[in-house]
Amino acid sequence: MLRQILEECHQGFDQVGFNEVVLMLSNTAATSEVYMMLDDLRFSDGGDIVTFMAEGGTHLHMYLDKIPEVRFIHRMNDQGLPSYSVWFMDENQDPVLRIYLRKSDDEDTNQPRHNLFMSLIEKYGTSLQLA
Repeated sequence: MLRQILEECHQGFDQVGFNEVVLMLSNTAATSEVYMMLDDLRFSDGGDIVTFMAEGGTHLHMYLDKIPEVRFIHRMNDQGLPSYSVWFMDENQDPVLRIYLRKSDDEDTNQPRHNLFMSLIEKYGTSLQLA
């Protein structure tokens, strides 16, 4: 299920997926942000690990079997603009990886990306239990 969700975020529809994103990896003591295009996802042969590839070789791994919940979060930010993010939660209800959609430099893709995100909420709800 988690692989399907990630592939839908990546592929989208009408040739527009999430595209420009920030991946935030966090724990209780630190966070790291990677600005990237969500255009290169690689799954291990067993399908239990996804690798998010960024330009220049930077990459993040996520162990899919360690994620019992996914949340789709849509709200307005401090500037009154829409904010879209997907949170991958651990067993303690802490987000271990978050995908934030950045406002696209290509204005024509912002509405299709909004439509994609809202269709994911319609399909999966705002919270999806995987375990």
